[in-house]
Amino acid sequence: MAVTPITISDTELEGNLKNVYTDIRNELLPISTPLLAQIKKVGRKNSVGAKWGGNGLFFDVVLDGEYNANFSGSGYLPQSMQAPEKQGSVTPKRIYVRRAFDNFAMVGTQTKEAAFESLRRKVTGAFSKALDFALEENLNGNALGIKAILSSSADTTHFVATSPWGLASSGQGGLFIRRGMYIAVVANDGTTVRGRAVVSSVSNSGDNVTVTLASAISGMTGTDFVVGATESDIGYNQSCNGLQNLLNVGGSYNSLHGIDASTYPVSNTLRHTAGTDTDSAVDVSDMDLWNLATKLGAKCGIRPLVDTSDFFWHSTYGLQKKFIESYLANTNVTIKTGEKVDINGGYKATMIHGIPFVANEYARAGAVDLIHKPSINWFDASDWSAVEYEGSGKIRWIDGRDAFETSMKSYFNVFTPQRNAHATITGYTDTVRYTNVV
Repeated sequence: MAVTPITISDTELEGNLKNVYTDIRNELLPISTPLLAQIKKVGRKNSVGAKWGGNGLFFDVVLDGEYNANFSGSGYLPQSMQAPEKQGSVTPKRIYVRRAFDNFAMVGTQTKEAAFESLRRKVTGAFSKALDFALEENLNGNALGIKAILSSSADTTHFVATSPWGLASSGQGGLFIRRGMYIAVVANDGTTVRGRAVVSSVSNSGDNVTVTLASAISGMTGTDFVVGATESDIGYNQSCNGLQNLLNVGGSYNSLHGIDASTYPVSNTLRHTAGTDTDSAVDVSDMDLWNLATKLGAKCGIRPLVDTSDFFWHSTYGLQKKFIESYLANTNVTIKTGEKVDINGGYKATMIHGIPFVANEYARAGAVDLIHKPSINWFDASDWSAVEYEGSGKIRWIDGRDAFETSMKSYFNVFTPQRNAHATITGYTDTVRYTNVV
């Protein structure tokens, strides 16, 4: 008996993928990484006074506190004072994901529903993995989009790179470089493009990565940048804001949201250096974190050790391990390392001084950040949605192949209306890597 073939129309296919886009936009994206799950999304109606204007988001940034109260035996009022505020602004950055799928993934032996279910799993899985990786790279970064810096070039198809995000001693050079990526090598002026190529293989050794390219790039030299690329442009300085520039790591990012921290120093992030502001650069102690939290509370008026639910620690698994070892040797703080507390996004974290400690394999090495959740936000000017062009529709069949492709986009960024509510300690010895780079 002949089997009646299952016919799936383009309309049915696109209609089914609408559900995939909705799933990713509403359910997957906000909790896709432990870090993003702790950052509050800001909508058109919000509590931070953010308003749309032109191509960006504008919001009030409080640069100082309210101080001018005065006692008077004769009933005289003090001079009027208003806490200085400025309008900060942030521009959306554009992120895209494009994937091809073999039509074989849609074969359903019994029903269309079976074929659609196979497709949805395939599409959702592919997009979620790509989003996770991109968001980890960028949210932990500095908006420059540098994947690594060349330390040497062997020839036109090989180079050695280190320093993810272009930040020295920040982790493994291969943290954000994978086989199959299309990358560009750019001079450290950020504009001179040496060339573009597909990564054909990577070999990691310690914090160095040796990259083999599928095609030659001439003129590569040490100090060049590795960035993402398309055939028409490069990703340098096109990424969303990340913890490095939001927290002004190393004092290298004074200018943020159109406001310069050197002009308004009271608005700046609290920054400690391990070994200078702590007893040791080797061991992370509970007193290091207590001092940071206490000084931050005195500086900005928002007290982490009182309003513990409004903050979270963020660091590497290597430094979390060092802290646990320090705790076991010196029990000045109550911590139950075998028990976890629920945090946003369905994740779990250890509590330190009553504040959740979010360990992240993509965090920059040697640093512990203290983040005030109400003062770090993300917004999207365009929700994750399908990219359509030239009347192609959401699904584009690939010429000459039994396959199709689909693309998604979002215009979004991350910002902080109160920069001085965050703090960081940098410079710890952090050499034990717990990442997916071996």
